[in-house]
Amino acid sequence: MSPSPAIHRPIALELRIRTPHGIPVPGATVIIHGGGLEIAAIEQHGVYRLALPTPGDYQLVVQRFQRPGGFDHRTLRAALFYTHTSAGPALRHLGELDGARTRIDRIEPAGAADFALDVTLDYLFFTPIGYPPTAGNHVELLVDGDAGWGAVAQDLRRARASVHLTTWIYQPSTELERPRPLTSPEERAPYTVQELLESQAAAGARVRMLLWDAPFLRMPRDVRRVAGRADDRFEALEQPNPTERPLFPDGDAGLLGALLGELQIGSYHQKTVVVDGRVGFCGGMNLKENDWDSRLHRRCDARRCRFDRDAEHRARVDRGELPADYRPRHDFMARLEGPAVEHLERNFQQRWNWLIDQEAPWSHHATRMPDPPPQPALAGGVQVQVVRTMPEPFRERGILDSHLRALQAARRLIYIEDQYFRSTHVSDAIADAVRTWPGLHLVVVTQRSQADDLLAGGWTRAAFERIQRRRPDFVLHTLMVDGEEVDNHAKLMIVDDLFLSVGSCNINDRGFEYEGEINVAVVDAGLVRCARLDIWREHLAGDPRLSGDIDRDAAVWHEHAAHNRRALDDPSLRPRSAVVPFEPRADRRALTAADVV
Repeated sequence: MSPSPAIHRPIALELRIRTPHGIPVPGATVIIHGGGLEIAAIEQHGVYRLALPTPGDYQLVVQRFQRPGGFDHRTLRAALFYTHTSAGPALRHLGELDGARTRIDRIEPAGAADFALDVTLDYLFFTPIGYPPTAGNHVELLVDGDAGWGAVAQDLRRARASVHLTTWIYQPSTELERPRPLTSPEERAPYTVQELLESQAAAGARVRMLLWDAPFLRMPRDVRRVAGRADDRFEALEQPNPTERPLFPDGDAGLLGALLGELQIGSYHQKTVVVDGRVGFCGGMNLKENDWDSRLHRRCDARRCRFDRDAEHRARVDRGELPADYRPRHDFMARLEGPAVEHLERNFQQRWNWLIDQEAPWSHHATRMPDPPPQPALAGGVQVQVVRTMPEPFRERGILDSHLRALQAARRLIYIEDQYFRSTHVSDAIADAVRTWPGLHLVVVTQRSQADDLLAGGWTRAAFERIQRRRPDFVLHTLMVDGEEVDNHAKLMIVDDLFLSVGSCNINDRGFEYEGEINVAVVDAGLVRCARLDIWREHLAGDPRLSGDIDRDAAVWHEHAAHNRRALDDPSLRPRSAVVPFEPRADRRALTAADVV
């Protein structure tokens, strides 16, 4: 008697799709291809259900699109094999086609279905490291200190419950707002950060200030005064970063190595302000007198004078008789509302409470910070991830991973503004990107004075040459106004008018590896395109041809840069705008360390 033919029936599958942070992914498209069929899953209550009709080979495709113009997850393409054995149906996973970050984690028999699959759908731009990305955030990119510190001052005056502030270097005399530049120091004192914070503490808000414990520098006297009192609702702590990373890890840098080779160079460089757990700021500006300017970057602006300058001195600066004390300065800060603010608070809480546990100086007058309240998603908001570099004992490198993912995803534009351009990691990633995508526009703005610096300029030259080998016409750009280089203190990267990262982390490897840093990464086509266009209009003197189209705007940028370069050598030509191209002059052989200060 012949054996009975096997009876094959469809098998039911259930997929549960999550991010690397374990958060369910709604709205995904789940399709299986095989046997000439295309089978789409139906989503119900966070579970995706479909059926395989017959044994055979199949390809599972899982996609999750953010909105037209961009997506924020990597597509899963995985091979499946359905067979029927004497024990019943079997389903095997033959591996992902696009790498292991997006993957099937588990296949096992299920109750209601034949098989349950757990899928991790990795991010495209965001990182699995640290805090998860959040949706529903309102983000405003504030350009320069006039807008940035002005917004901070307005929100500080509305503080009712708490103010949490962390910075690198703090000067109590920093004026957040500068509406009356010709008055005396006494009349301008209410605009200083210290007086504003003390007034809010006196009104009932608990102010917590977290500073870097810089070697050889004492906490400012005004901060020691409030930190040493237990009943003023104004608390302050300092946090060291005693990294064992030496300045020259290869050990041989001549006289410099002998003098500085064992110098520990770690710091806590984060700059955030959070008010009432509701509004957050994250950027690159320090609370220092010189870290302020308007977008005009006027050479003679009395508001860029030292706080102690009297009205007469400031009047002479305004008339152009004297230069301002501080150079024109350019920087960025992001103002946030929404769920991402909780993560800015949690970063502060982790550092603050750890210092109390360690019984750090002044901690006996400090109160533990409770868990911050979650913030609701806001209508029309955008996706934001708070990313960090954290040294021991926390050890986190999310900013580096976020930058590398964005650079790997770049197809049309990489735009960087940074105080430094020294990173081995970033320059290698850019070199790979321009080799793979020859039409990719690349614009890097940095300080020429830093790029040509005797001590560290060699690393800029090395980073520059990595890219120039792949793109021979690559140049760096600096900003010049009235013949003076702008002190560009920015830490900004934009990719494809879709991704934006801004915060405290410079394009140098120490910021990616062992400094204390914090950035916000934003994915939103509308917001990022508008931000990039606004910045370019400032740098290119409002050229009316700028439209938001990447190809046309890049052509306008390079036209300005070429003209302004010629104007440096030809007195008959006037610069059209601020951007000036250059190649770093420093000798990359001057230093031997492979990684960057």
